[in-house]
Amino acid sequence: MSKYQLNNKFEDALAYNGGVLWKLAGVAFGLFLLYFLLFRTSVDISFVFAIIPLTIVGTILIINYYRRIFYVLFCSHFLILIASSIADIPLGIITFCFNVFIIVLLMLISVYRNTTWKDSWNGMLLVYAIWGLFCVAELGNPNTVVEAWLLAVTHYVAYPLICAILVPLTIRRYKNVEWLLILWAIFILLAAAKGFYQKTHGFNAREQYFLFVLGGEKTHIIWSGIRYFSFFTDAANYGVHMAMGALAFALSALYVKNIWLKIFFGITVIAGIYGFMISGTRAAMAIPIAGLFYYVFLGKNWRAVGLGVGALLVLFVFFRFTMIGQGNEYIRKMRSAFNPSTDASYQLRVANREQMKLYMATKPFGYGLGLGGKGERFHPKEHIPIPPDSWLINVWMDTGSFGFALYIVLYGVLFAWCSWILMFKLQSKRLRNLLMAWLCTNGGFFVAAYANDVMQYPNMIVLYTGFALCFAGPVIERSDRTLQKEIEVEQEQARIKRLEKEKKKRYI
Repeated sequence: MSKYQLNNKFEDALAYNGGVLWKLAGVAFGLFLLYFLLFRTSVDISFVFAIIPLTIVGTILIINYYRRIFYVLFCSHFLILIASSIADIPLGIITFCFNVFIIVLLMLISVYRNTTWKDSWNGMLLVYAIWGLFCVAELGNPNTVVEAWLLAVTHYVAYPLICAILVPLTIRRYKNVEWLLILWAIFILLAAAKGFYQKTHGFNAREQYFLFVLGGEKTHIIWSGIRYFSFFTDAANYGVHMAMGALAFALSALYVKNIWLKIFFGITVIAGIYGFMISGTRAAMAIPIAGLFYYVFLGKNWRAVGLGVGALLVLFVFFRFTMIGQGNEYIRKMRSAFNPSTDASYQLRVANREQMKLYMATKPFGYGLGLGGKGERFHPKEHIPIPPDSWLINVWMDTGSFGFALYIVLYGVLFAWCSWILMFKLQSKRLRNLLMAWLCTNGGFFVAAYANDVMQYPNMIVLYTGFALCFAGPVIERSDRTLQKEIEVEQEQARIKRLEKEKKKRYI
């Protein structure tokens, strides 16, 4: 080996080892910084520094794969909820800030990517723009507290507007809809696993603090047994979400083609039913019942109508007129929902609502957003001393009879518009049925919202995504070549059948 080759080899080795040394030095400095932040400063500061590299990497990935940006937003509601069950973090503020960050980043990206926003100008955006104007007008309510208004307006207006804009822009293929369902299914399974762990191993220190210090035991350790809540805020929220998952995936499993996806969705249905049962949330029963009725209406399939009505009748007779399974605490709890006249909880709600009417008689525009029945912590001029027992009652208290009527009308328009799109605008049966499953789940959710205050994380993102997907349906159908080919094949098969029928008539 010549002297020149030896020198080159030495320089290459030095350059390589130098790079390794720099990496080792960087790791050493990082470990020292982590040690210093953890033991010499507060945990909060160390957490902020810890998420900086994650934020940088996440931003780069979002810029490179901005078409997948809604997946990130969808998952964030679940991930931040899980984080809030472990550490004391402001769930609403962090989620809202992250959503705003995503929107701003997408707007900046669109400048360079020539993104067209025309598909985001849809009926859902119009409906929530009208509702948003009313919410802005509520700032003129003399009882309004701006802090409470800012917190409430996120789930009243901000999240639905974000979904109305982002979903048609980013969900452009049938596969994208399936991926959203897969991501949701993963969190359903995690929630069921956490609920199972609570049931078999008990509650951790943080959960015990919620139960025995903050007073959660009053609603979670009751005559029928313990109501488990997984990593959700409470058992009602948990039970309703799991019932939503059970219905959505039971219907979706009928229409997905991939056999492994059918099996995966079937497992998710079992997990959803399990979580719903251990939550002890009776209102969640309204979701499969109302959802199936809605599904029967949208399906326009008389065989499905017969099966759906039959299944609902069997369910009603089982709970209302039999005592089968009464020894099981969960069945016993659910059966009480079919006998409201003998249920003390239901009778208390009826009495409370009669008292609410007296307070609301002089408040046609309510007490102000975020102040209905639970706003005393914001120290408003007036507040109603009776807490709302459901989401719809909460809307009534916040916005008064005028706002509540507008809310009901706008959601009626929203459901009717989505139904019209699915029944008359979409030609792809696969896509229509998958979106129909999601919309029927939304219908069941709003029936349950009459009995429980369940407009909480992560129910909101699932609800508004379902509406947005219906309006994005025609966009997905136009953009997906596979669906277009399927539609052409289906139309050709229909044409051939029609010709065969005409030939038979001629021969007759």
